Parts: sequence; structure tokens; C-alpha cells
Amino acid sequence: MGGMHGFGAVVRVGSERAYDEAWEGRVFAISALIGSQRLGSGSGRALREQMPPDEYLRASYYERWLWSSERRLERKGTIGVGEVDRRLARLRDGEPVPRRTDPEFAVRAVAAERELEPLAPAGPTRFAIGTRVRVRRMRPDSHTRCPRYARGVTGVVEAVRGNDAFPDIGPYQGPSEPVYAVAFESADLFGPSEERPWTVMIDLFESYLEDT
Repeated sequence: MGGMHGFGAVVRVGSERAYDEAWEGRVFAISALIGSQRLGSGSGRALREQMPPDEYLRASYYERWLWSSERRLERKGTIGVGEVDRRLARLRDGEPVPRRTDPEFAVRAVAAERELEPLAPAGPTRFAIGTRVRVRRMRPDSHTRCPRYARGVTGVVEAVRGNDAFPDIGPYQGPSEPVYAVAFESADLFGPSEERPWTVMIDLFESYLEDT
């Protein structure tokens, strides 16, 4: 929730599990297939931010993923608008659940996931490891990967991750730039607390940072 208050503890018993329910794993797989097999259009993360706020706050994590996956498929024309709802209505009326076995497709999908590569080398960088940097204060109108709770806070560059496409300009299709791992003190991010202090590490694009 980007540091928003009132939504309970971040760490909960059982939170080390990848999925709380079996359907969540299927939603994750669908999202991965949409990307690797080019079945959809747009970035799932950016689309989720267009979800109506009241629906977004009521939805669970993977319910938001499912919502954005449907929108990506609709934008590409892979499915029609409302097609999922119509299928659900037919299933509730007793239509058998469709099944499909396609071993060749499964092989292609797994191969596509294994072809994913780490970030490209960063090349020239503006900030060196050990440099104190401040996250820019900004209020972008569109998608951004810069957490709201970190804006205006000072941290230390711990590592250079590599180069990645800058997602704020046409998500994941814009020019690439260095990504830094920046360490922040918990009190600097969230204020004083009776809890013991800890370090928060955030991966941030170079455009999000400025000199202190």
C-alpha cells in the first residue's frame, strides 16, 4: 500500500507462503503467459493503478492482478470486453468447466520464462556506491515505481543493480537508465517508533534521485 496507514501489519503469520489459495498461483501464471506469449497489451502494474479506488482497496493482491490481466487481454483483442463475465454466468448455470491440454504450448511457455535475463550492465552512473542521495519530491500524474513514502528521504547507495527500461515513460518501453539499491533508516522513512530500528532497501531509478 505504499506506506499508507490503517491497513494492518505488513508482516503476518504465514506470509512466507507464495500463495494463500490455489487460484492465486493460477492468476500469477496467467499474467506471466500474457507477457511471454504476447497475448495482451500494456503493463499490468500500470493498469492496476487505473482500477477504481474503492474496488482497489477492497480487492486482495491477486484480485488486482486478475483485474489487470483481463484489461491487458481486452486491449489486445485476445478476449472481448465482458467475455469473462459472460463465461462466469454460463458456468454458474451449469456449463462444464473448459479444459485444454497443449504440451507444446507448455514447453514454449516454460522456455520463454527461462530466457528472461538479468538487468544489463549499468555503464556510466551518476551516483557511486556509498554516496548519500535524496529521493526527489514529486507528484507524477502517471505510473511510477518511486514509493511515495520514500520521497524527500535521504539514503545511501549500497549497490548498482544495472540498467532497466524507465517505466514512468510508457511502462517498460521507455529509455533505460541505472537502477540503484538505496538503503534507508526506518526512522527516516516512518518516524520514531518503540520498535528496534531497521534498514529498508529500495531499488530506485536514477531519475528518482538527487544530490543531498
